[in-house]
Amino acid sequence: MTFKHQEKETLNIFAVLAVSLSTVIAMLDSTIANVALPVIAKDFGVSESASIMIINAYQFAVVASLMPFAALGRAVGNKKIFMAGVVLFAFSSLGCALSATLSMLTAFRVIQGFGAAAVLSVNAALIKEIYPERLLGRGLGINVMVVSVSAAAGPSIASAILSQTSWNWLFTINVPIACLSLLLSLIFLAPRERRSVG
Repeated sequence: MTFKHQEKETLNIFAVLAVSLSTVIAMLDSTIANVALPVIAKDFGVSESASIMIINAYQFAVVASLMPFAALGRAVGNKKIFMAGVVLFAFSSLGCALSATLSMLTAFRVIQGFGAAAVLSVNAALIKEIYPERLLGRGLGINVMVVSVSAAAGPSIASAILSQTSWNWLFTINVPIACLSLLLSLIFLAPRERRSVG
């Protein structure tokens, strides 16, 4: 059985913004720490080769949990999984920013990866629920553009931040964005009926 698509006359731009904001920070964080590895390694007194775990931890967590979260979204609702992912991402981003050791930062990056996976696993499904049928193709195209541009912009944004302040802010900036996304989600993302199995 498939989702029953609810046709809407107008597009809820705030619902789109809710999904897009979290998608942006989830994709940014897949590449934003790359530029900062030498600085982070120096700050923690470890080798640059050891600091690569900051990148790997995030990527492994995302890859390992994308499919399970997608299945959960179908079972309990995409909005619930999305919002849980946003909360997890915000919490772990703050943890990353406050980390005092490489091990602590790596652990929070794993949690952050799980949060990102929850957001990204239901991203396309939410876009399909938000956009009217006549605008769905455009919505999916814009969503792909948001994902691609965000991932590509990570190193440039990281360089700009590092030129002005410490690496901790690479993660701190996620918190207010995630909170705004969560607030918009609470107000503007409509819950969907649970999908039946079988």
